[in-house]
Amino acid sequence: MARPGNKIWLWLGVAALLLAGCGPRRAANSENPTAEEAVARSIKVRVVQPARGVLSTVRTTGAILSPARESQVGATASGKVLQIAVSEGSRVAQGQVVLRLDPANAQIALRNAELALQQAQVNLERAQRSTAGSLAPLQASLESAQANLQVAERRYREGQQLFQAGAIAQVELVGLEAAYNQAKAAFDNARENLARAQRASSEDLALLRLQVQQAQNQLNQARRAVADTEVKAPFAGVVAEIFVNPGEFVSAGQRAFRLADTSRLEASFRLPPEEAASLPMGRQVELIYAGRSYPATLIKSSKVPGTDRLVELTARVEGALPPGASGQVRYTLTLAQGVLLPAGALRTEGRNTFVFVVQDGKAVRTPVRVLGDTGTQVAVDGLGSQPVVFPVPSSLSDGDAVEVVQ
Repeated sequence: MARPGNKIWLWLGVAALLLAGCGPRRAANSENPTAEEAVARSIKVRVVQPARGVLSTVRTTGAILSPARESQVGATASGKVLQIAVSEGSRVAQGQVVLRLDPANAQIALRNAELALQQAQVNLERAQRSTAGSLAPLQASLESAQANLQVAERRYREGQQLFQAGAIAQVELVGLEAAYNQAKAAFDNARENLARAQRASSEDLALLRLQVQQAQNQLNQARRAVADTEVKAPFAGVVAEIFVNPGEFVSAGQRAFRLADTSRLEASFRLPPEEAASLPMGRQVELIYAGRSYPATLIKSSKVPGTDRLVELTARVEGALPPGASGQVRYTLTLAQGVLLPAGALRTEGRNTFVFVVQDGKAVRTPVRVLGDTGTQVAVDGLGSQPVVFPVPSSLSDGDAVEVVQ
C-alpha cells in the first residue's frame, strides 16, 4: 500500500506531462488564430450614422410682463380734488373722467371772459357806426367838389375856344381859369379829408377788431380751464394707481394717476449678445405663464445700460395676462450647422477632440472640430460618411478590431 506522500508526487508528475503536451499547440494557436477566434476577440460596438443638419436648442429665461403703453397722467389744472370717479384697478374708456377738481375759480374766470368779449364787440360795433356817420358828410363834400370841378373845367375849356374866336376878352378867360383852379383845389382838399378820415377809422377799427379777437382767445382759454378741472383718461386702459386723495390740493402738471393699456402686453428679458444676435426681430417665441403657453413676437432689442454683456429684448405677447407678472420666455436658438452626433461620441485628449469611426473592421481615431454643443448633441466638422462608434467602450483604442452589433 502506497503512502500518502507518494500519491502526491504521482499526481504532480501526471500534471507536468499534460502541460508539456498542450504547451506547443496553444502557442501555435495564439500566433495564427482562426477567423472565428479573431471575431471572438474583437470589441463589440454600436454605431450611429453621421448626418449633416442644423443644431438647435430650446432655452428659457425669465421675463417681466408690462403694458405696451403706460402713462403717468398729470392734473391739467390747479385746484382741490373734489371727486375721484373711479377706483384703482378699474377699466376706463378713452376720455372718461377719472377725477374732478373744484371748478369754482375757473367758472368765475369763464364768466369774466364772456363779459370781456361782449364789451369788445360793443366797442367795435359803436366805432363802426360812428365811422359810417363821420364819413358820410366827407363823402358828400367830395362828390359836390367833384361836380363843381367838372363844371368849372367845362366852362374854362369853352372859354378858351371863345377866346381864340375873339368872342370874349382876355380878362374873362383869366376869370374862368381862376374858377377852374379854385374848384380843382377844393376837390383835392375834399378828397384828402375823406382819405385821412378813412385811414384813421380803419386803424381804429383794426385795433378794436384785435381787441375782440383777444377777448375771444381769453374766452377759449377760460373754457379749456373749466374743462381741465375734469382729469380724463387719454386712452382706454386700467387705472393702475391713483396718487391723490379727495380734498387734497394739486398743481397743474402734478401726477394724478397711472393708466396702463393692458390690451397689449410686452415681455422683457435679457440675453447674452451672441444669443440675442441669433434672434432677429419678428421671430416667434413663447411666453410660459401659469403652466400655459402664449405666442409672442420679438419687436425690439437694446443694450442694457451699464453693461456690455447683456441685451434686452422685448416681445409682444398675445393673450389676456396680468401686467407686472413674471413668466418664462421659451425660444429656439440655432447653434451651428454641421455633422450632427450624440455628445457622448466625443473623446478629448488634452486640447484634441476626436471620435472613433469604423473602417475595415477597425476603430479609427478621427479628429473633429466642435461647432456647437447642446449638452446631448453636437455639431462637428471633419467627418465623412463612416459610421461613428457610440457609445464608446472605455477600453477602445485606435486600431482595435471591432464588430458592429445592433
